[in-house]
Amino acid sequence: MSGNFGVYSLKQFESISTAIGMNNNKIDKPYIYYFDINNNIVQITEVFNDAKKKSNFDDAVYLGQLKKFHSTSIKPIPKL
Repeated sequence: MSGNFGVYSLKQFESISTAIGMNNNKIDKPYIYYFDINNNIVQITEVFNDAKKKSNFDDAVYLGQLKKFHSTSIKPIPKL
């Protein structure tokens, strides 16, 4: 299966969010959203080109195939 595949890890998200405090200008939008293949908006922390690739974070949840990028944000999108 080819394409992009999304993963979400709370530990990774918290790491990204913490980095904002340390690197104010480098990472300012920790909320990253994509459309999945069913046009649902999903929050991700990682994108892989290979469905078999695994995240280094032990709490990572595989979200499936992604269709296209939606947006990044400083705050979460209300009620996904």
